[in-house]
Amino acid sequence: MSAKNNILGIEKFELGAPGDGIMGAALTEFTDIEVNSVSIEGEQANEETIPTEANDSYITLNADVTPAKLTVRLFGVDLADYPMLMGGTFSVDKWEAPKVKPNIFLSAMLTSFEVDGFKKTISIPYAKVNARLQGNITKNGLPAIDIEITANTPVSAAQVEGAPYVIQDVAA
Repeated sequence: MSAKNNILGIEKFELGAPGDGIMGAALTEFTDIEVNSVSIEGEQANEETIPTEANDSYITLNADVTPAKLTVRLFGVDLADYPMLMGGTFSVDKWEAPKVKPNIFLSAMLTSFEVDGFKKTISIPYAKVNARLQGNITKNGLPAIDIEITANTPVSAAQVEGAPYVIQDVAA
């Protein structure tokens, strides 16, 4: 059955400060994820075609690469978590937006629901996070926080590079 080896549904989504070239140890869990809002796009190599002088043939090579991205839309985010996602400041009961949007780098982990005794995780140890408030404020609509997560290569203080993202089977 094709469902066995797929990522079916999202049990939890987590973000937090990255470790030293590895996944962060203390991640904040976000559970109110809009249905059908999570998508992943793996890295895409842009190709370059180089003509040759000797004959009419050519060589096609990979040029620059567009990195992998994960997008998610969250409901019900606590105001205290807004600075982690979008910068700015939080005090007691209010969040104040930053005057200039900061560059935010976090670890991200998505965990699927269990299928045949296994869950799949997608972990991005060092991700550029771009989050924003978006949505309609109505009786039957909720504003949410749209998050775009771009996988970067994690590098430790000892200059050891890791994988930009990992997809893994985890026993349930």
